[in-house]
Amino acid sequence: MTHEPRSIAASALAGIRWNIVGGAVASLCSLTIGIVLARMLGPKPYGQVILASTLYGFAQLFVDGGFSQALIQKAAVSEQEVRRTFTVQIACAVATTCLVSLCASWIARRVGDPSVAHVIQAMSWTIILQSFGLVSAALLRRQMRFRILQYAALGSYLCGYLFIGIPLARAGAGVWSLVAACLCQSLLNAILLYAAVRHSVMPSIGLPERSTSVFGGTIIASNLVNWGHANLDNLAAAQLGPIALGLYGRACNFAYQPVNAAVTALQSVLMSSTARAQQQHERVRSLALSAMAIVFGILACAYAVLALMPETTIAGLFGDKWLAVIPLMVPLALAMPIYGVHCLLGPIVCGLGKPALEFWPQAISCCLALAAFFAAARFSILAVAWTLLGITLIRFGLTASFAFRLLHISWSRVLPLLAKRAAFAAAFGGLAWTADQILRVPFHLAPGPRLLLVSLLCATLLGVTIWSAGELIFGRDALTFLRAYAQHLPPRYARQIRVQMPPRPSHVAAQSSPTGVAG
Repeated sequence: MTHEPRSIAASALAGIRWNIVGGAVASLCSLTIGIVLARMLGPKPYGQVILASTLYGFAQLFVDGGFSQALIQKAAVSEQEVRRTFTVQIACAVATTCLVSLCASWIARRVGDPSVAHVIQAMSWTIILQSFGLVSAALLRRQMRFRILQYAALGSYLCGYLFIGIPLARAGAGVWSLVAACLCQSLLNAILLYAAVRHSVMPSIGLPERSTSVFGGTIIASNLVNWGHANLDNLAAAQLGPIALGLYGRACNFAYQPVNAAVTALQSVLMSSTARAQQQHERVRSLALSAMAIVFGILACAYAVLALMPETTIAGLFGDKWLAVIPLMVPLALAMPIYGVHCLLGPIVCGLGKPALEFWPQAISCCLALAAFFAAARFSILAVAWTLLGITLIRFGLTASFAFRLLHISWSRVLPLLAKRAAFAAAFGGLAWTADQILRVPFHLAPGPRLLLVSLLCATLLGVTIWSAGELIFGRDALTFLRAYAQHLPPRYARQIRVQMPPRPSHVAAQSSPTGVAG
């Protein structure tokens, strides 16, 4: 029994290390290539592709049908069930692709851009291409071969966008460079997944067994809610035309990319760790509080810089074609740290066996978002961005209320924890703003060089602070948690944590450790 918490921590930290490396590489490649293409193409092509991607993302929920997740969670899977699932998914993909193609002209008229119909029709083939890899991806997850999944995703993305998208954009292909890159990525990803785990592709007519269908229906309901939160604002912005959607979508993509890379690396690890430690209530509570403090502390510092110097960031990265994005970055930057903390609560709740406590708050906030985003779109994309901030706060408040009740955590403990991190982040962002102003006025540097110098300064300052005074960013409880599992951290950082948080005498630790991690 004494070794179980340590083994959980070891597995969690090892998983986090691998996920962070893979996620960071993928995010960096995506960000870099996205900036290059954005500077070449401008907002309208991005708006057209975002609209098409939103539609096929919605259709993909029904093509998958939750059957992939059912294959993952079942104790045993027969070859016939694999064949039947593959057959059903391919048939649904073909039918959905035809339906989307037929509706393309009507959708184009609704957004006031007839030319987007051809883009939607071409992008609808992505549904079929992706469906060929769904069963292979599910079998790889079932076998815990996550490295292959990441290699396939990253390799196909680089081939599609680096070797197809960018050359076509340079040749003047416009929106079709993005379409071709997306189709190439989908095709290559499906091929790589099937090559890694081959299964029979012989058709098997009939629906999957009842238990699989019921499970799949539950997954569809949950995925619909998540899709709504991810895409309702895009659909609302589309009412203002493809250029407005391109501006808004590119701003959101840029804002969400770092937080998604950080949170995705933690989510699966948090879920498995809490599932293994369900009976150790104090440790789960400490894990939740520490994860929130660490994630919010780092993200708040990063996004405070973006909120206070959006002009330098956007002009330096994307160029003059995207200057209209600048006002959007303030509400988006304010929303991202809250969104990051919210994303940690779902895996913890699911790991404790209470997925309904995540679904219902998400469903309620999704219904509110549906009305709020389309009302905001009557005014401007800036109103949509500020509405996103409000919905993010509501979504976090609802989900946290259910999660904190399950974990026996009071708001009076969480709010001061987040407020202290926010105060330090504001000071950190103020320092970055001051440096930006100095480089702007006396030295008259262009946005690109200013952004580079301020980024280097901020990264160095943040790294030094985490190394030597982590309590300012994470808080004392989070450092105490990390110190308890220092043997699973990189040795040099483990020694540094012990310097920052020297161990107290054993009788004091036993009396004053409410989180149960000091021992």
